[in-house]
Amino acid sequence: MSRIVVVGGHGRTGKLIVRQLLKQGDSVVATIRNASHMAPLVKAGAETVMLDLDSSSPRDFAVAFAGADAIVFAAGSGDNEPSAIDRKGVTRTVNAAEKAGVKRYVAVSAIGATTGVPDRWNTPQMKDYWAAKKAGNKKIRGSSLDWTIIEPGELTEGKQTGKVMLGTDGLDIDTLKSIKISRADVAATVVAALAAPKSKGKTFQIVSGTTEIARAIAAAR
Repeated sequence: MSRIVVVGGHGRTGKLIVRQLLKQGDSVVATIRNASHMAPLVKAGAETVMLDLDSSSPRDFAVAFAGADAIVFAAGSGDNEPSAIDRKGVTRTVNAAEKAGVKRYVAVSAIGATTGVPDRWNTPQMKDYWAAKKAGNKKIRGSSLDWTIIEPGELTEGKQTGKVMLGTDGLDIDTLKSIKISRADVAATVVAALAAPKSKGKTFQIVSGTTEIARAIAAAR
């Protein structure tokens, strides 16, 4: 059993990661920004800790990460929030993980943050978003952590299939009929990556597909 901190544990993807980790018997600490989000996570079996990526102190981060075996970054800018938090949040959690001696770090980013931005998303309005995502990835890769970056396509609320199409140097997304993937399958990919030593130091682009997630990670080069 591992102790895993899920940053953004009340987000739509974060909650699914928390539930899947609990289901397999891990001890989970979910970070939240609003005390009203505590009850459902505690009821599910998780611990909770208040943590604001923008305003919490270094001590708050130290308390949240104490004793953890891994950090999962599942937070991100929401509607009407500045994209800068996507960079700042990663930077602060990476720094805190290094200081706390937590080596394993898995981050959920987005397709386009490493490889080319999909044409349909390459708009002036998204410029700051992509800049923040790319900066966050650069921070992770330059760290001393055993990191994995997971870059999903367009997120949906669909059911978990347990299958993906996975690439490590980009997918030919502009030729694909769909670049969607359910949040549940993203969560399952995070959980599988945590259990796969081979995933360390790799970036995975994922969309819905036909290959079982564990097999897709094992086959990644």
